[in-house]
Amino acid sequence: MASAKKEKPQEPFRQLNLNAGELLAALSYATDITPSGCHFHSWRVALVAERIAQVMLNDNRRDVFLAGLLHDTGAVGAYRHITYYRTIRQQLEDIQVRAHAQRGAAIVEWLPGMHAVAECIANHHEWYNGGGYPEGKAGNQIPTASQILLIADVLDIVGCFRSVASLRSTLPGMADLTGSAWGKEIWQAFVQTLEDGDFYSTLTDSDALAPLIKQKLEELGVPETLAGEEGAERALHLFAALVDLKDPSTSGHSLRTARRAEILASHMKLSDAEAHLAYRAGLVHDCGRLGIEGSLLNRAGRLTVKEMDVVRKHAEMTIRVFECLPDCPDMREFGYIAGHDHERWDGKGYPDRLAGEDIPLIARIISVVDAYDSMVAPNEYRLLTTKGALVRLEQNAGSQFDPTIVKAMIEVTRSGHLDEAMRSAA
Repeated sequence: MASAKKEKPQEPFRQLNLNAGELLAALSYATDITPSGCHFHSWRVALVAERIAQVMLNDNRRDVFLAGLLHDTGAVGAYRHITYYRTIRQQLEDIQVRAHAQRGAAIVEWLPGMHAVAECIANHHEWYNGGGYPEGKAGNQIPTASQILLIADVLDIVGCFRSVASLRSTLPGMADLTGSAWGKEIWQAFVQTLEDGDFYSTLTDSDALAPLIKQKLEELGVPETLAGEEGAERALHLFAALVDLKDPSTSGHSLRTARRAEILASHMKLSDAEAHLAYRAGLVHDCGRLGIEGSLLNRAGRLTVKEMDVVRKHAEMTIRVFECLPDCPDMREFGYIAGHDHERWDGKGYPDRLAGEDIPLIARIISVVDAYDSMVAPNEYRLLTTKGALVRLEQNAGSQFDPTIVKAMIEVTRSGHLDEAMRSAA
């Protein structure tokens, strides 16, 4: 689903209310996004697992639902999307997939109040007969919540929820895994949920998933310790962490961009709220890259024109990530700002060829600090001195970059305040 051309927000600097639940749903969407659409794997797994938990673990439904949303966060660095690994053998052959349950649990554990969710994720590929991974647990060693997550995961990967016909045709084969992949009571609980035919029919319609996810977020919420501003901030940092996992060669780029954007915004006399919005947008400005094939992001040689067009889609994909849920205008506006950092002052950028002050001010700030970090960050492909990077920015002021922002960037860098502030934030 391509993103429509966006109109310039009327109040780009008003205080945006972002909440952790919606951000985690967007993060889940980001792990499944593609240049042309979305796999929706994690959303379907979350909805099915929560429905089974209604039968077995009513008091634990929220944790199961959140675990479903985030269960594959540790797999974003795999060679292909997780849904292409349909068998345990295929999963074990890719080291990134083999470690993804534990890695995902460690990522989620960083969020306050999410220990039970992390434990569920850590064990969701253990099999009832001991033939799973990563630890070969068996029977009652495996949390019931993890077995619920496993059955929902497997059912979706084999295509059960693509259509009602697929559900009917694949069920006999899935029943045969009872006693090996999951226990009998897990299968019985799933079969009981099939009585709600309308739910499973709706599940096959990708356009109907976002309202279902939004409804569950409103019904179940998130842990109290995650519900405030600090929780939202933590969730935003997860976007940056997953981008690092996707492309380790740019590790730390999102966080450095965020910090420099906030410092530069403050130097330009923007309000504290505006400067912090720049920080938050900097954290997520590259999250659309999660949907680009790793083979393109990590290639050392020059990409073809067609391949570059695919990579450039990451900006539009960032916007789509934050407009994935209905009736979330603040998150949509946030994505609009974060996703337009590749627009150019002269109107020759992407994704919407905005020009001049039609580009949100914070997006223009991120554009400058993003380019600066790409030039000065040491890696095997490029390395410029601070002086060289500033010269390059100055050369492109008025064409690629807002000249006023470039001037401010040069001032704050040459004064030493940028480096000092970066060291203080580290």
